[in-house]
Amino acid sequence: MPFVSLRADRRASVPASAARRSTGWALAMLGVTALWGWTYVVVQDAVALLPVPAFLAYRFLGAAACVGLFRYHDLARTTVREVAGGAVAGGVLFAAYALQTAGLQDTTVSNAAFISGLAVVFTPLLWAFAYRTPPRPRQTAGVVLALAGLALLTLKGLSVNRGDALMLGCALAFTVQNVLLARIGPGARTGLLTVVQLTTVGLCGLLWSLVTGALAAPAGAGVWTALAVTAIPGSALAFFIKTKAFATSSPGRIALIMAMEPVFAALSGYWLAGDTFTAVNLGGAGLVVSAILLAETGKRPDSAAG
Repeated sequence: MPFVSLRADRRASVPASAARRSTGWALAMLGVTALWGWTYVVVQDAVALLPVPAFLAYRFLGAAACVGLFRYHDLARTTVREVAGGAVAGGVLFAAYALQTAGLQDTTVSNAAFISGLAVVFTPLLWAFAYRTPPRPRQTAGVVLALAGLALLTLKGLSVNRGDALMLGCALAFTVQNVLLARIGPGARTGLLTVVQLTTVGLCGLLWSLVTGALAAPAGAGVWTALAVTAIPGSALAFFIKTKAFATSSPGRIALIMAMEPVFAALSGYWLAGDTFTAVNLGGAGLVVSAILLAETGKRPDSAAG
């Protein structure tokens, strides 16, 4: 699940042409969430054949190369702040994707998507804690609903599935990464920041592969397809669209669109991976989606905590 901006909503009126561009990028972002939802199934199948560290290395180094090729002019003028900030954010992003990819080996696609989607709820709360800005009542209520939904979705008696626990760690890592990005993103070159983050994730995956002896060449059409889809449209293009969407529309609007990712993933898991739901699971999933929508709707304050 990749970046959530915390900038304040744009309330000024915009020309009709700008409004059309905003709608166009918002619709493109909806397509990205649908793609991300589908890639849960793709990644789950791929890591059954290729070790997780190697998959992350190939995916993100390939994505970094794609962004660098098309945004090379951003790379010509680097600053220590952008490189250092991007590297730190990229390190946390690596943790998020490592937990997510590993977790997919031990949980369903639907559970993975709904649990990692909790980052949408947790992000404003971490911002409030870190910068001493009280959370909105909607955000607090969203966390309560989300935790109740998570319990219904994942608890097996008195135990928690290992994959679900890893996904919760993934959601928390995405939360930290979102807050970091909200601090270092303004004023930074998007292309450079994106390349540094993607490169950091890829290099961490490569180092992990070398240390554990898990570096292996991709084998089979399914693995190559998964790498191509997740690296190019699923990472390089998706992050570009996401950046443009946040630049041309309100963060609240785009966050609501991103909240559809678990829904698309659940549908993909049902149709492509044979996921099944009990009535209790469906109730938990519904509470998670309700929590995300509750936390991300309503009037936002003028602060960056949004």
